[in-house]
Amino acid sequence: MRYLFTLIGLLFIIPVVNAQQEAWKIVPGESIGQVKLEMPANELASLGKPDTGDAAMMKAWRIWYGRRKGGAVDSAAVLAVFTAMRTQDTQYVKEIRVTSRRFRTAEKVGAGSTMTAIRKAYPGLKLVKVYAAKNKSRRIEVYDDEKLGIAFETANARSRRALCSMVVVHTPGDPPGSYLDYHIGFDNLLPVAR
Repeated sequence: MRYLFTLIGLLFIIPVVNAQQEAWKIVPGESIGQVKLEMPANELASLGKPDTGDAAMMKAWRIWYGRRKGGAVDSAAVLAVFTAMRTQDTQYVKEIRVTSRRFRTAEKVGAGSTMTAIRKAYPGLKLVKVYAAKNKSRRIEVYDDEKLGIAFETANARSRRALCSMVVVHTPGDPPGSYLDYHIGFDNLLPVAR
């Protein structure tokens, strides 16, 4: 009888553990956590009201910040979702960006991982864009595997040990930022020649 209760208990625990793992999973060309490419924007309501955003010409960015214990905003943990109108009355998710270190791919890489580990996990990555502040104090490099639909950005690329600062999931075949180029906290960056 004790074994039966243990088995029944496991049947309830396993789905909860799997759901928690799925909530932090990055799937190239498909999703980050609960947010999936091509899902209707009204389904984003499950995430709560965005903390900020921007909208124009039937396109929108919705941005949620993480929370620290006590409820204070954690601006280092950002989920940004870009939506665009595809039908007359519905916007759909076109691009998902995340800076939180909790989100990981099946290969266990994400924000905070070294670019060496990321390149090993995704050998198809190519440096596709470089941005720099006018005064050269800040720089972002964007590495993309367009075929898979995943990109990794570094905010300190000049460092010997470049770390990923943001993961972008986009439609396979479309480059990241093809809808609207946007870098959270780096508003004054300009594209530069590589």
